[in-house]
Amino acid sequence: MERTTIRDVAKKAGVSITTVSKALNDYTDVNPETRKHIQEIARQMNYVPNVAGRSMGGRVDKVIGLLINDLRPMDPSGAVYGILSGVCHACQDNNIEFILMTTDGHQQAQRSLKVLCLSKQLTGLICTGFRLHDPYLKQLDEIDIPCAFIDVRIDNPDVLDITMDNERAAYEAVSFLIKNGRKNIALVNGGPEADVAILRGSGYRWAMEEAGLPIQPNRVLDAGFQEDIAYQRVRHLLERDSSVDALFCASDLMALGACKAIEERGLTVGDQIAVVGFDDIPSARYLYGGLTTVRQDFYLMGYMAGKAIYEKIEGKTDVRVDNMMYELVVRNSARGKL
Repeated sequence: MERTTIRDVAKKAGVSITTVSKALNDYTDVNPETRKHIQEIARQMNYVPNVAGRSMGGRVDKVIGLLINDLRPMDPSGAVYGILSGVCHACQDNNIEFILMTTDGHQQAQRSLKVLCLSKQLTGLICTGFRLHDPYLKQLDEIDIPCAFIDVRIDNPDVLDITMDNERAAYEAVSFLIKNGRKNIALVNGGPEADVAILRGSGYRWAMEEAGLPIQPNRVLDAGFQEDIAYQRVRHLLERDSSVDALFCASDLMALGACKAIEERGLTVGDQIAVVGFDDIPSARYLYGGLTTVRQDFYLMGYMAGKAIYEKIEGKTDVRVDNMMYELVVRNSARGKL
């Protein structure tokens, strides 16, 4: 990425470099209107101070940044910690600096991805927790450092996709339910703004259509990957459709909400209604006699992302990351033969 210099800002503003420096550092001896004018030009030109140039003789260490979107107070799935620790350990193993950053929709609208990367002196970037409509996904052509996205397919050959085969994993989970006698299977999905939800929904449809089972729109629920919303959606579903005999949930958190709704109806999870989740979160093995789920390795995702970005920084041209492995773990909530 070509960096805008203080000299460029001074030339555009028609003032000296000293005046620009004072204006950007809010010195009181600069006319307020001039200060405002210079600050606006600097903003328009995506100018950020060259912090590395002020120290260590201008030497820049190689730095990989992990950017987490919409970080929440709690992480019951363990996904954030798993990815974070995986990236961190990959950086440690390859002796490269690592920093953690967070963002959200508002911050993305306020500061471009290019400015963020420049201000943090990044030489590599890993992104997780992003949705398809997030602004930064449209700004990837503006950065020229190695970049990877976890669980989002990016239509850019220079950006690495770190993910598993979500469609096939969902297909296998629903096929397992069908193989073990379930015919009236509902889907509790995460919403169209999440790429993994699109793929897991596609896997559900694939399995149902292959088995010749009808896909009823009222049995396709959007719960936004939230346990409480899944509870409400499933509760309403069971009130109007007593023939449902299985639920495929695109996350374990939603599966737990679904199980709660089932039990409140006086039904038994695993017998009258089978439930399959996705992720294998830490609590999945303990609740409702054990949750049948698709296990994925968040730590490995983070580690492979960090390793791949390090290799690209070092100039390796043929870096590729195969889809992560997954496993259907059968427990009490949906029993049967694989």
